[in-house]
This record gives sequence, structure tokens and C-alpha cells, in this order.
Amino acid sequence: MHFDFSPLLRYLLRRLVRIAISSGITYQAFCKLLRSVYFEVASEFEPVKGKPNSDSRVSLLTGLPRREVRALRESADAPPQPKPNIERLVLDAWTSSLDFMDAHGDMLPLPRTQRQGGTRSFEALVERVNKDIRARALLDEWLRKGFVTLDEQDRVVLVQRRSTGLVEGASGTGLLLSEMVSDLLHGFDQVYLHEQPVPGFGFNVVYGHRLTEASAQLICSTAQREGVQLMKRINRLVVEREALDARSEGATRRVMIGFGTYQTDGEQDPGLMAAGSAADGPAGSPTAGHTA
Repeated sequence: MHFDFSPLLRYLLRRLVRIAISSGITYQAFCKLLRSVYFEVASEFEPVKGKPNSDSRVSLLTGLPRREVRALRESADAPPQPKPNIERLVLDAWTSSLDFMDAHGDMLPLPRTQRQGGTRSFEALVERVNKDIRARALLDEWLRKGFVTLDEQDRVVLVQRRSTGLVEGASGTGLLLSEMVSDLLHGFDQVYLHEQPVPGFGFNVVYGHRLTEASAQLICSTAQREGVQLMKRINRLVVEREALDARSEGATRRVMIGFGTYQTDGEQDPGLMAAGSAADGPAGSPTAGHTA
């Protein structure tokens, strides 16, 4: 049975347009970007007999006039890829080595200099990522921001991981969020719209309504605290398996596991699930779980 996804797309677009306005992207620029993306996706969409989609088929799939499709094809360039900053790269290196974490997935304190800790020092870690950046300059910046502290043994200690999301800034955090949301939407598209199996795809959601601010904060802080512990354990498992699979010919898969919380005024921003929740019965915290 065909389902009208227009309301869902409108809801998602409201969020995206708000980000666009906040970042100075005008309606004209957004439309130009959307037209280009429509062309890119349609060019690869379910090709017939493995052949690239023709201008006529792209026009049929998108509604774009053939002359616009032809112009887009002639002017198509590889879309720019966002690049993580040096802080993200260092943080990734710190959280991607078994040498730098304990059995529970917690990041080990690192001796500040190579003289103190050799290859397992903060200085060596930074040099591994970029030899042009002085470790002391990055350390001073992270100390100022509160991302790390120095203990009594002059070791660099990473502050609780949920705080290190600020390392990214708006662009880096947006990159991480975009990848998580993009992968979940792609999994949904493949499983529910194209009825194709996607091993490992799944998501679980807990949502609640008619809560006081204190209750909402308690729920979110509890979720964040326990979620951080779960993410640390999973991160260690990922690093262990990456090391184990490093020499395997079939090591081509990637995984994405995300966790997030959100709270807002339910009267001003009721969300898509509010109407159904109110109609189904008394207040509570219904859950929705989907695993393919």
C-alpha cells in the first residue's frame, strides 16, 4: 500500500530549513543545492541493466526538464567533502587504539611528553596525526576549553566523553550527526521502501510527553550517563575487531552506532508522535523498536 510521506518530509525539511536559515543559506541557494542532489541521486537510482541512467530517465524520476538535466550533467563536479579539524583527528586517534584505553573502554591518562611516556604520550599522539601542530599548543587549548585536565603525575586526562562533543564545533558535530541520521534514513529506505535486507540495521526509540522540566532533565541525564558507558564498551569492541580484521581480505564493512537525547517544550514543539500518544491513552513513555 502506498504511503504518503509528504508530512514526514515536511517535518524533516522544517528542521533542515531552520539550520539553513541559521547558517545563512538562502532559499535560492537551497533550491540550487536540492536540484543538484535530485540529479545526483536520480543518476544512480536503480539503473536499468546496470547502465547509467539517461537524461530522459533522470528527467522522468525527478520532474526536471531534460535541458536542466543535461546542463547539470555537463557541469557536475564532485561535491566537496567536509574535513574534520585537527582536534577531531587527535581525539579519534586517542579513542581508536587499544594502547590508549582500559578494559572498560575508558581513555587512559597519557604522559604529557614523549620523554615521560614515549609512544604512549600525548605529545606522540599529536605528532602521529600532524607534525606541524605543537602538542603543547593543542594541550593549552584543550585545557582552556575544559576537554582535558592534568593530574598530579603530569598526565593528560580526557574529561568525560560526552563533553568532548564540543571539540567538533558546529561543523564537526554536524558532520557526525549527518552521518548518523543519513545512515538510519538509508537503512529505512532499503528495508521498508525497497524491501531489501540490510543486516545490522535497527533503531530503538523511547519518548515521553507531559513531563515536568525536572523529570525531563532526570530522564535525559540518566540516558546520557548510561549511554556514555555503553558507547565506551562498544568503542573498545570496535577497536578490538578492527585490529583483528586488519589483514582480512573481506574487511570492507563499516558500522554506525549512535546515541542521542533531546528535550523541549511539548506545547511549542509537540513532535510527530505527540498526537498518537495523546489519543492512545494516559501519559507514559511508549517505546518504539525496529530491528531488521
